[in-house]
Amino acid sequence: MRVSHSKILVGFIALLLTVGLGTILKLERPMWARVGDPQKAAEKMTVFNRSFTAYATPAAGLSEAELDRHVETDPLFDHSHIPLVGHVGAGLGPIHNAKSCTSCHVLNGRGRPIAGQSLFRIAMREGEGDQPVPGLGFQLQDKAIYGHSPEATVERIWIERNGLRTMQAKLTKPDGAEISPVTVASSLRIAPPMIGLGLLEAIPEANLLANADPDDLNGDHISGRPVWVEDEDGELRIGRFGWKSTTTSVLQQSADAYQQDMGLTTATGPDSRLAADGKPADISWNELVGVAYYTQTLGSPATAKQASSKVVSRGTLIFDQLQCAKCHVPSQQTGFSPDAVAAVLNNQKIWPYTDLLVHDMGPGLDDGVAEEGISLSSEWRTAPLWGLGMTQPVNRGAGFLHDGRARTIDEAIRWHGGEALQSKNDYLDLSEKHRKQLLSWLDQL
Repeated sequence: MRVSHSKILVGFIALLLTVGLGTILKLERPMWARVGDPQKAAEKMTVFNRSFTAYATPAAGLSEAELDRHVETDPLFDHSHIPLVGHVGAGLGPIHNAKSCTSCHVLNGRGRPIAGQSLFRIAMREGEGDQPVPGLGFQLQDKAIYGHSPEATVERIWIERNGLRTMQAKLTKPDGAEISPVTVASSLRIAPPMIGLGLLEAIPEANLLANADPDDLNGDHISGRPVWVEDEDGELRIGRFGWKSTTTSVLQQSADAYQQDMGLTTATGPDSRLAADGKPADISWNELVGVAYYTQTLGSPATAKQASSKVVSRGTLIFDQLQCAKCHVPSQQTGFSPDAVAAVLNNQKIWPYTDLLVHDMGPGLDDGVAEEGISLSSEWRTAPLWGLGMTQPVNRGAGFLHDGRARTIDEAIRWHGGEALQSKNDYLDLSEKHRKQLLSWLDQL
């Protein structure tokens, strides 16, 4: 039986339209589609481990000496700090959020939106949300050592509407007075995963600037911009770490965590035993560099081996057609530095799915807390997607987005707005079949 060309054409068009109500998928392979070994997200630093220890495994490709140093510095990340009364430095606190790095970064993974694995950033609501709260600053310390009181206690109240949830915090001072949510904005922040940080740090600034378009000159309604902040030497560099790209290096991020989250002072340089206030530092320079080295030499887990070629090809196709890759830039190239903490960090093509820029994510994700001189309250760094599928195996109950409100990847996508609004709407227009194909692919990362 002969079939007319017109019927073939009609059938072909119908096939394209079955993707969703408002989204038509093209059948050509995305330009960025993976070549080579599809499992090696972190290239030579890829960790072939998809168990609950996936995020806590030293990167492949380390030399024997580098691996020895990684193992040697691992305990610094796990160490539980205590107050040291009458000792050099004051030790933990007196007010703090956590006692160790692993308190929040359980097995180096995302935190859960619960006490002990998260913290609260705060700001005055007046103006643009970039002014500190008098007497409290920008971060609320909800724990204290014996003999001291925390700045406030926190009650988390979850509210669910249409299958999505938000959290309202009730903040109460030690004297029983409630911190008014009308005048003070509070933002729950969970710990992000620690994987691949050394590789993200090794991406040249020129590569990041190449993806920036703060004035939307290309008219695609996406205006990612770099955040310029001072590094530990006072030089302006592009921020890469933190939910709003507030720190430039793993070392700086580590120092901030010690100081703000644990109340521990850090030495200001390799020749100093003192903190910025001139008093003996709780964390020596060698310890600070050591804990940074440990996290810099963690790899990223390989893509799931069982991912079929159909799952991969269809997932990348949908991801590309929804314009997700505009912000979650699939691949990056690290540079070369003779001073790299590990030689394997140099000249690697990696697949983190991020541009490390900040984007306006719309009113739904506007938490009212900005970073003074750095980012707006609705701006967030593009979160890397590598290792995404290992979130729950590593820390059951861990959430997505900055505050863990999203319990699933699907919920996280549904919260996208602002520059990502069109992509979110196109995702909602997909057929259930194609949404599942995209989510299945993301879960293999």
